[in-house]
Amino acid sequence: MDCWLLGMSVVPSACSKRLANVRKGLPPSRLVLSPFCVATPVAVRALSAIFALLLMGIAGDAAAGAAPAEPVITGPGERTVGWDTYRRLDRLPYLSGDTQTLQVSSFDRSGGDFDLSTGNQNGSGGCLASGGAGCVIAEDHGAGEVDSIWFTRDGGNVTRIETIRIELDGQTVIDAPLQSLVDAALGAPFVWPLVANAAQSPGGVYIKVPMPYRQSMRISVAQNLQYYHVDYRRFSTADGVSTFSPSDPALDVLATLRAAGTTDPKPAAPTAAHNDRVVALPAGAGLTIAESTGSGVISALRLQLPEPTDQLLTGLRLQIEFDGRTMVDSPLGEFFGAGLGTGNVRSLMFAAIPQPGGSLLLSEWWPMPFARTAHITLVNTTGDPVPGIDCDVVTTPDPQWAAALASGRAGYFTARSQAGPTTLGQDWLFADEPGHGKFVGVSHTMRGSRIKTSFSDDAPYFLEGAERIFTDGSASPQWYGTGTEDFYEGGWYFSHGTLYSDPLTGQPDQRTAAGGCADYCVAAYRLMLAEAISYHSAIRLGIEHGKRNMVQPDYSSTAFLYTQPDDTTTPSDDINPTDPVSRLLHRYTDAPGTDQLLVSAYEGNDDTRPIAGVVRATHAVTTFDVLTQPDNHGILLRRTSDQTTGYQSAEVAIDGVPTGIWLQPRSNTSHRWLDDTYLVPEALTAGKGRITVTLTPIPDSPPWTASRYRVDTLTGA
Repeated sequence: MDCWLLGMSVVPSACSKRLANVRKGLPPSRLVLSPFCVATPVAVRALSAIFALLLMGIAGDAAAGAAPAEPVITGPGERTVGWDTYRRLDRLPYLSGDTQTLQVSSFDRSGGDFDLSTGNQNGSGGCLASGGAGCVIAEDHGAGEVDSIWFTRDGGNVTRIETIRIELDGQTVIDAPLQSLVDAALGAPFVWPLVANAAQSPGGVYIKVPMPYRQSMRISVAQNLQYYHVDYRRFSTADGVSTFSPSDPALDVLATLRAAGTTDPKPAAPTAAHNDRVVALPAGAGLTIAESTGSGVISALRLQLPEPTDQLLTGLRLQIEFDGRTMVDSPLGEFFGAGLGTGNVRSLMFAAIPQPGGSLLLSEWWPMPFARTAHITLVNTTGDPVPGIDCDVVTTPDPQWAAALASGRAGYFTARSQAGPTTLGQDWLFADEPGHGKFVGVSHTMRGSRIKTSFSDDAPYFLEGAERIFTDGSASPQWYGTGTEDFYEGGWYFSHGTLYSDPLTGQPDQRTAAGGCADYCVAAYRLMLAEAISYHSAIRLGIEHGKRNMVQPDYSSTAFLYTQPDDTTTPSDDINPTDPVSRLLHRYTDAPGTDQLLVSAYEGNDDTRPIAGVVRATHAVTTFDVLTQPDNHGILLRRTSDQTTGYQSAEVAIDGVPTGIWLQPRSNTSHRWLDDTYLVPEALTAGKGRITVTLTPIPDSPPWTASRYRVDTLTGA
């Protein structure tokens, strides 16, 4: 068991290293209680005084050296909202610092047991609360956008769920039978491929109409909820956000999505230039097929293989270098969504389409900006020469990208590919990326074996694995899904192998003891364009292989991101509500409040490791001062809390100016520790070296709990 030293001090002679940490600026709330540190009441009082004097001096020096600068106020970053997400895919490389992408789902709050015979169960992850149509499954206060809603039950027939109600900014925009909605009975924009039923997305149903809101969102269903997820974005301000209206059919967006796999979905660029050539690749050799200098963007890549084979699509690799760094080194087939070989893939950003005569046309349309140089190379790792590859690379000169990449406002297109056996007890990692950027999709190839379970004699049990996504050092997953085929928005093992290739999700290939597959093999992909997951200092993208990683298939994957190597946050302050020294230094008030010992674990990868700490609970107004950097672009205020009770909510004010409501509707009585983050907009923090945070619990809400607040200053442009 780990023990956080929250609200106590330790004997100096036994803990000199701990005091050295304080001198280095590490707050007392992050000191770890070692087996050799013994707390005594005398030591507590003595060291509290020492800490107070020491840290008051540190804080005083910091405040004295941080003269307020003139505020520099910028807009809401480079985010695209609503239908513009799909109308302006040319802006996909831009990174937005004021956006969080979150998920609520029906994942098993207990983490599931170690019984190999059973699959993922709904556990306690059903309704968040009663309300709306009956059962609330997602709720948010502030500005944001709903980007993907997925359900399944009864093999994909969701009739028994009855009504779905979607309320945005206090107005009901959808109130209809869920089955009718996904069957497209409501008409555009709620038609395929922005909605799909269980025949169009085998075993699952989804709604992918982007629905922005300025103040609030609530989604509810009538009854009989089983498996679901809701993916949504949260913005720090409502700037540039208009509430979704179902009266706009967005026919142009529907036309773009329905043309997926056949044409570039981005706006036309008049200055685009084609580099078309036919090349032959010797065995074991590489060849540059295109290069460019100056500032620009690679907007399309087309390769036609005259005699494609599964082995060729695995043995040819695509390498792309931007500004002197290799950002793509991927097997050709998986990069284009055909990880098992010559499947029929028709996604919005890449395609693999068999042609008359037996050739295979590979196309991709990711915008790939560069400031100075770009090189595209094909590498033949097979033992045979490959003649007659028709290559066409489309490049558009554009001076905007040099400045955007240099400042970190845009990211370099990046593909992280890996392959090999999975490891028992550990998630398969799609990517483990430092710096800042965003995750926009994945192509995933799975080769496993079927086993006998309580629900099937031949279950591809590895598909029971759920995705877990962590950002910026948070111990809580920002996403926690319900199963592998659920992540790809199908269900029930993709209706036992049914193939599909939708613009944003697909299982274009599945093989059973055939075509080079020893037993059961799956190729799947998901594009996350509206629900791209942004990060400021790190992202860790993983997926289980079977419940609790209990089976060991062979996986390969190619994750698609836009990345920059530098962090855009700097740790600025750390507040411990249960420590008298920290309370004094930060002018912390919340009377009356109570402190309670909590021994529990976080959800996710490390959910069997208990952590001990003290949690403060209060219904009172809470205020505290925090240090920031004057040249900030907003702050991330992260709370470590006890989520045993959901719907903790508080009004947030910065220096007396209201900024919104901090709502955390989730709850978990099995894994009670939770890290969640509130985005404080730049307009309230720019030019300030210190701010006062006021949290006013909403009347009739549960007690507001916290054992720690961490402040990270946003430093990116």
